[in-house]
Amino acid sequence: MGNTAEALAQPQLNTPPNRDSAIPALDREEDPFCRIRHLLGHDVVLLPIAAGEKAPRFDGWNEVTVDRMEDPEYLAQFTGNIGVLLGEKSGHLCTVDVDSDDNFTAFLELNPQLRGTLQTKGARGGNIWIRVKGEYQPLTKIKCSDGSDWGEFRSTGGQTIIYGVHPTGVAYRMLVEAPPIEITFDSIVWPENLVLSWAKDDYDALVEEEGEPFHYGEKKRLHLNEPSIAAKFARERLTLYEPDEGSFYQYDKASGLWLIRKEEVIKNQFCRDLKSASDDLSDRRVQAIRTNGRVTSLTALLKGQVGRKDAFAEKRPFIHCKNGVLHLESDTPELRTFSPDYYSRNTSPIAYDPDAICPRFLNELLGQALSEDDISLIQRIGGAMLMGKNSAQKLLLLTGTAGGGKSTLVTIIERIVGLENVAELRTDHLGERFEMHAFVGKTLLTGKDVTADFLQQKGASKIKSLVGGDLLQCEKKGGAHFPIRGEYNMVITCNSNLRVRLEGDNEAWERRIIAINYERPKPKQRVVDFAEKLIAEEGPGILNFFVEGALQHLDELKMRGDYHLSNDQRARVTAILRESDSIRQFVEDRVGASVNGDVTSGELCGTYFAYCERRGWHAYPVNEVNKKLPDLMLEIHHVNPSHDIKREGKDKRGYRKVEILEEKY
Repeated sequence: MGNTAEALAQPQLNTPPNRDSAIPALDREEDPFCRIRHLLGHDVVLLPIAAGEKAPRFDGWNEVTVDRMEDPEYLAQFTGNIGVLLGEKSGHLCTVDVDSDDNFTAFLELNPQLRGTLQTKGARGGNIWIRVKGEYQPLTKIKCSDGSDWGEFRSTGGQTIIYGVHPTGVAYRMLVEAPPIEITFDSIVWPENLVLSWAKDDYDALVEEEGEPFHYGEKKRLHLNEPSIAAKFARERLTLYEPDEGSFYQYDKASGLWLIRKEEVIKNQFCRDLKSASDDLSDRRVQAIRTNGRVTSLTALLKGQVGRKDAFAEKRPFIHCKNGVLHLESDTPELRTFSPDYYSRNTSPIAYDPDAICPRFLNELLGQALSEDDISLIQRIGGAMLMGKNSAQKLLLLTGTAGGGKSTLVTIIERIVGLENVAELRTDHLGERFEMHAFVGKTLLTGKDVTADFLQQKGASKIKSLVGGDLLQCEKKGGAHFPIRGEYNMVITCNSNLRVRLEGDNEAWERRIIAINYERPKPKQRVVDFAEKLIAEEGPGILNFFVEGALQHLDELKMRGDYHLSNDQRARVTAILRESDSIRQFVEDRVGASVNGDVTSGELCGTYFAYCERRGWHAYPVNEVNKKLPDLMLEIHHVNPSHDIKREGKDKRGYRKVEILEEKY
């Protein structure tokens, strides 16, 4: 397909294609007809048109169905130009026909998501090809506000030439050779200077549905239509209410985000609207009704009108950037314009630039500290953090060398993901009533430079639910309870080994943890504010690095539903769990049955400490060891504690019929 555009731009009209057999003709790679069908799909109807003409000569061409595409007699007519029937007959394939080159360029600037779709050109302007999902307009001519022609939206009942010779003598050609992308009609952004027949005046539509917001009765008595006032408010400000959270959101066109609004702000906006209405109507009586009771009533009505449960629940494969929404459905990311239909409330503050690179980030921060396998894993995990949803249900532990770059990396990830989307993870507070309310609307939870017992706090058990997709009850101050879904990305850094509060749930923790160890020496020279400098110098490049990671992660999710880990990476998790359960490991490895043997608790503790030291593990304190030993000795070796183990003529606490085994190497 590499020369398709060139072939389609140079029609060979003097050599009619061989249509004696439909199937053989469609299989011929050099045949432009076959190439067009390959590009557009076999659900599209092509039309035979005379060379140098713009419309079919035969009656009923707009009723041709796709089954004619297998008729040899019909196919034999394709000796000149080739048109494409649009709309319902061709799988909802449509084109935006723009008459001038300048308007064509301006339209694509308004709709960057269309830059990668099929684009064709005759003498001037061009056609932008799309498949429209959902409802769309019929074949419609479009004019500018000054009355001049702008172009046409071509759909059902229309056709567009894709191949052949224009009446002016130039060849039709492809500006972009790619399959038409699928979009909704409402997502198309039209220039402001156009007269769009389908765009009904907002106020007229409001009055039609809700009635006049204000009207006068007998003796010029003023009446307020509160439902209409609330509906007008919602249309002008694009407002929704999330009933579970008890929060209002309003759409911000500049950022493409739904931003949370306090109820007091909504009431104040109603007050300003009533003041504007008073000025417009030249009736000061409207100002007199701007009471707290009135705006409270309007706010309550608004909740009912714009309430949308789970408005932000759906997580699609896109990344909301500073300059657009980056779709990841294909191998090449596609930047599209903002739209309220994304229901996005999380954005990266970094603009997407597909050509940006990040050599210092890769070489000075990651390359000096980590292996290639671990850098790849960081890239994919960072990509998942950018997308927002933790589909693989993992938490990342970064441990090891103090000053090795762990916290710098997490700070950079926080900046790339966006600080507004990050919350601090505090395991010692997770059991408290309002702690998880801080996570609402966030996508990333971080615990930086934590102590070794961070995952042994009582609240640490909730971490499995926060990353594991569980439904959790969140409490808001004031008594409101509502559910949140545990889909959070999570990263924790610690300079020493982390021990986990297992509570017999080893398998669940093993499924959740990903561990990366910083084992190399820290850099000889520390760079002050290194994270901020890298973001300032290479922010778009670092974003690109993680975007590529997101694409790789989506692929591995499709293939295995999880991250691909090396043997070393899996072994680290096993080591963490063994150290976390080191007392059990010790009892299993170093204590054995003995008919006449016995051992004191002190001897067991001393041997346990040496056992941990040899492995580089942090041993539990003596009181914790003595607390756990009785249950473990009974479970594993079926012996109970004894209080009369003889040592130097004295009775010691310990265990009979067991002995300490030699270390196995």
